[in-house]
Amino acid sequence: MRDLKVKVNDIDLHVVDYGGSGKNVFCVHGLTANSRYWDAFAERMVDHYHVFAYDIRGRGNSEKPLEGNHITQHASDIAGLIQKLELNNVILVGHSLGSLIGVNFAVHYKDLLSHLILVDGGVEVDPKVIGTIKPALDRLGKEYNDFQSYLEEMKQNPLLSEWNEYMDQYYYSDVKHLDNGHVVSKVSKEAVRQEIEGVGNMNLNELHAGIECPTLLLMAQDCFMDGQTFVVSREKGQELENTIPNSRFVEIEEANHYTIILTKYEELVFEVNRFLNDY
Repeated sequence: MRDLKVKVNDIDLHVVDYGGSGKNVFCVHGLTANSRYWDAFAERMVDHYHVFAYDIRGRGNSEKPLEGNHITQHASDIAGLIQKLELNNVILVGHSLGSLIGVNFAVHYKDLLSHLILVDGGVEVDPKVIGTIKPALDRLGKEYNDFQSYLEEMKQNPLLSEWNEYMDQYYYSDVKHLDNGHVVSKVSKEAVRQEIEGVGNMNLNELHAGIECPTLLLMAQDCFMDGQTFVVSREKGQELENTIPNSRFVEIEEANHYTIILTKYEELVFEVNRFLNDY
């Protein structure tokens, strides 16, 4: 694994090169996440693919400009990274906000893309979702006495009850250690505010109609564990399967919006590999 800093669109972006050989897989995380969200997935893909992930602007170890925190800009950043890294025919894998970025990318940068994988995202965002991700938003800007205190609070989130070592690493990558021993999330609150404000301005139905590459849409069957709130509904998933050519809709059983990657990675990798082998 290598950590890279790549200058694109006048800012420095942090890229994790997980290594591997074969076709290039480029992973894009969600609203308040970072590149290390993909560790478990990447570990299981590198036998057959060369896997990359990056911190979108405003997150992790990427630069945090005051402006430009919106989906169109992220798509442009990814295009710049792909060109700087000299990749081609990329398989783009996005989760949550990363899926919305992926949809935009698939329409506007068709020549750089081979396949699109949308992990519990890429469709219109139900306003109720913002309320359900409150624990993830509440940590932003909050100073914790030490990393362990921070972890203990994260573990109180019922959506993360199946804790594992990948979550430890992901959250360690999320924090900045202050001189007084305290920690605080690296995520820019202003960037997240801009993202949430901008998501409602996407014409997703029009964008879906413009996707031409083979597309896999994965749904977390137990998204927010209330049986009512979903990022991707079964009805919408089936609709897109019938709309986008060479597409497939799959439900990951017993997965919620976070664990679809963090703990259900074996099922995720299986479905991704099956799709890529078929298309």
